Amino acid sequence: MPDVVTSIFQLEDNKGSYLPKIAIQYIEKDTGIQWIINCGGTRLYLVRIGINLSQDLNDQAADSHFMANRITTALLLAGGGLFRAIPKGRLIIKDIDKEQIEIITHLDLREVCDLSEKNSKIKNNSIKSFEDWYKFICQNIFFRRAADDAYAALLNPVECIFYIYRGMEWLMKAANIGWREIAQDMGITFNDIKKFKRQVNHEIGDRHGVISGHKRRANLEYYGSLVADFIWSS
Repeated sequence: MPDVVTSIFQLEDNKGSYLPKIAIQYIEKDTGIQWIINCGGTRLYLVRIGINLSQDLNDQAADSHFMANRITTALLLAGGGLFRAIPKGRLIIKDIDKEQIEIITHLDLREVCDLSEKNSKIKNNSIKSFEDWYKFICQNIFFRRAADDAYAALLNPVECIFYIYRGMEWLMKAANIGWREIAQDMGITFNDIKKFKRQVNHEIGDRHGVISGHKRRANLEYYGSLVADFIWSS
């Protein structure tokens, strides 16, 4: 008998945007698990249906967060905004065909904000772009990892170079190329790439720990340009 896991996330950004209706359904080829995904307003609802799904809340939290990351990454790439997925609750329903079912709860309920004055940044005509990006990142693991790192870089300005560096490594794995080739694709010289790697690995201290324990503080113009260049080169 199938089990059902339902996870609820709040999707929010600093501009107070909210989402139109987004609905996705598919079945994982390797596991047969069915996903039902719905977005609307400030909420993301994830439903997993399968046989003998794990009751471990840590496992379910990880699976739901990875899926939520795909949604927020696709929204970013579609120009829909920089949303954060905040978990609000989770239900695990065991053996739904039985007369007496077992329900395991994991809830974090807070006051729902007023949406009356909020505006949606991602318009209905952008849904097709979102759908295309979502399908693409689901089918291209390395690019999805790189895009996730671009998303993480925007949310973590002090650590942005670490994520950009790792994102470039994912892109090189995806294309089976080296640093010279990625420099050429980005329209810069190999010396520029070497300077960038030297800054990341030795001078700034974002990628590796340094004896002083200090790291350069966020510079909006600097890290914003880096992330923009990274996404453009992707």
